Amino acid sequence: RYRIVGRLGKGGMGDVYRAEDLKLGQTCAVKFLPEQMSHDRAALLRLFNEVKVARQVSHPNVCRVYDLGEMDGMHFISMEYVDGEDLASLLRRIGRLPADKATQVSRQLCAGLAAAHEKGVLHRDLKPANVMIDGRGHVRIMDFGLAGLAEELAKDSGRAGTPAYMAPEQLAGKGVSTRSDVFALGLLLFEIFSGRPMFRPESMADLARMHRQPLPT
Repeated sequence: RYRIVGRLGKGGMGDVYRAEDLKLGQTCAVKFLPEQMSHDRAALLRLFNEVKVARQVSHPNVCRVYDLGEMDGMHFISMEYVDGEDLASLLRRIGRLPADKATQVSRQLCAGLAAAHEKGVLHRDLKPANVMIDGRGHVRIMDFGLAGLAEELAKDSGRAGTPAYMAPEQLAGKGVSTRSDVFALGLLLFEIFSGRPMFRPESMADLARMHRQPLPT
């Protein structure tokens, strides 16, 4: 059903390709689990969870996830193709965004995250690399691989996520809530307006120390 056009990105949890949906005649993105993880039950469950959770959120600022598939033992998900650049790459390339552009991006980020929270969905890994901006400046929050329902994650003692963007309670394994996502959102907004990350830790102990310091206004 899909014709692979080219690779869009590669990460520890999957390779993402641009593809043509031959049945619908549309461009989409497909994310494959790495081959070495194709029989890893935990990795498969995360992939299934990404589809199940992401499909609960329908909003212009959240990347749409379409379906789950398998070919020759390789599991993949199909999703909306965003013709643009991730925020991490954009910030590295140009530094902080102009104030009007930063405000526009921030409003869309807030709207997308609010839509997820209204459905009881926590993202848990909000960071610049998981935000896409298309050629028209429209924002999409992506990668719900670590997401889950707030009621199920309130007592989760795990520390899933990217440490430099974790809230203190998430870093300490004391469960997460919508406030944990909002903390990460605050770090993201700081980076958009200042052009630099709030935290650049050299170790987990260094990050814990930074969390105890007074935050900038």
